[in-house]
Amino acid sequence: MKISIKDITSLPDQSKKFTGAIDICDFSYLGSDFSINHIEPFDVVLSMIGSGKLHITFDTKCSILGHCDRCLGDVTFEVPVSVDETVEVSEGQVVTDDDIGPYSFVDGEEIDIDELILNEILVNFPAKILCQDDCKGICPVCGKNRNIEPCGCDDTVLDPRMAQFLDVFNSFKEVK
Repeated sequence: MKISIKDITSLPDQSKKFTGAIDICDFSYLGSDFSINHIEPFDVVLSMIGSGKLHITFDTKCSILGHCDRCLGDVTFEVPVSVDETVEVSEGQVVTDDDIGPYSFVDGEEIDIDELILNEILVNFPAKILCQDDCKGICPVCGKNRNIEPCGCDDTVLDPRMAQFLDVFNSFKEVK
């Protein structure tokens, strides 16, 4: 969703409210693909502060479909989105901030709400996505999902630096 700022920038100390909508549904993050299943309804408020600053605010929640980091099963999780941005405007256009550089959510005389939402999703994205807190993951030996059924494989992890000692001990077992 793109909102033209041309009309609001000519009205100092005024606000306009828009009903928000989202056009993106899929995105990639750290090599994984995700889908936005649902986004709660929201209102975008554009407010002019004096005649030189535009304030953009809205709050919503996104329901996102991804994969569990341990068992690779599908999992749906919520990410809060809270946008509170202030940009400088001049002659109906957003002025680029020298410290920040060009804004990714500005396209000439339009504010790209989808880009703002995606930026906030990525900032608030969980570090690890799990289907449940005690997810057992996939067995490294046989590849079964240990949440569905136990596999009985030996999952003892040996220190690779001690592997040569293990070979020595195993050779003594063979002699007996």
